[in-house]
Amino acid sequence: MDAGYGFVTGIVASQRLLGDNMAGEVSPQSEGSRSLHLRQLRRQWQIVTLQVVATLSLVWMYMEVVSTYVVGSIDHTQLFATIESGLGIELPLADWLTGSSQDGLARFYVPIGLGMGLGGAMAFLAFQTPKMQQRIKLGFIICMILLLAGKFVVTYLWQLLGEGWSAPTEDVLQALEWPLLFMLSLIILSFYLLPIITGTKGIWGLSRRGVAWAIGFTLLFLGIHAILTFPLIRAQLGDYGSQLNTLEVLVSDPDIFGLVNAEQFSLILIACLMMIFQESAFGVIRQLEYAYRLPESCKRDPEYVSQMDNLLNGLIRHTGIFLSLTVVVTTIALGFHSVLLEWVSGITGSQWASQVGESIELTLTYGLVISALLFLGVMALLRFVVPWQRFWGLIESTIITRE
Repeated sequence: MDAGYGFVTGIVASQRLLGDNMAGEVSPQSEGSRSLHLRQLRRQWQIVTLQVVATLSLVWMYMEVVSTYVVGSIDHTQLFATIESGLGIELPLADWLTGSSQDGLARFYVPIGLGMGLGGAMAFLAFQTPKMQQRIKLGFIICMILLLAGKFVVTYLWQLLGEGWSAPTEDVLQALEWPLLFMLSLIILSFYLLPIITGTKGIWGLSRRGVAWAIGFTLLFLGIHAILTFPLIRAQLGDYGSQLNTLEVLVSDPDIFGLVNAEQFSLILIACLMMIFQESAFGVIRQLEYAYRLPESCKRDPEYVSQMDNLLNGLIRHTGIFLSLTVVVTTIALGFHSVLLEWVSGITGSQWASQVGESIELTLTYGLVISALLFLGVMALLRFVVPWQRFWGLIESTIITRE
């Protein structure tokens, strides 16, 4: 019995000694000054940089679309002028606020600022508590009701007190004129600024739906504009169709890098800026969602913080380098036929090359598609000669090693 007790005591003592040794070898999870909590992570310079890049690309994309298709054609100032001439009165919004006193693209400078302010206010509202959101929305609705019907109600009540029960007179009805025109002006201005409003809300309010709506509104406008400017449909629109800006000749003398003209480069910028806006905005939301879903014990772990830094730095590199290369590659692809023609003219003479250059395939719109397909075909053939994956992997490993 004593021998059994001594055996058990020895085992317990050995387990305690082993536990003390393991405790000395394994240290508890360390914590650093930085964490992956959203309150601190949203102020990190990588996150703010990506949001600023997304905002700049959104505004630049919108201005490219406006300068290419809207200014001098169907912009809001022309619609305001048509309404004022039809009603014979001036709209309540000042000209400096709507941009009517400016020319060209300057008409959209102040409205873009207003749209960004409204989108920022909506983003700020999204981070408030549900009770605060309800109070702000209720206050906004009350203000709109007072703006629309406050003066009319007071004037009509004064009429009822003085004359008894009667229908509103013309002077009383005129009290509704200014509020209704004011709301109409705001609705028209907001309609033109929908991509800016929803995009700003999506970037700073961390809303996937807002980013998607901004891209969707832009693509919807481009699609509708392309349909309306189709020659058969444009002819049916009469005077309205003649006001639409169109790109009559997509392939002309290239003046940018010797490959594309200004109209083509504007379309390339719109597409690539849309990709930059989408990648940077969705990248911020994706990384913050990842940090939010981490266990609480991992949010202060320096290894997870370092991992998040690597992810954000890689996203910035991807946004800045690879999407910039996309602009260059797309420009080369659309003007690849001119490169081939110059190469062929140097070998076979200029007569055959000039005949091909003047052919209908390289003059009409689908000539751009042929040029891009030729470029993709050549790159596909070079894949058997140049190991592109190994080449890009070497560059990425070099960048990571330097960091």
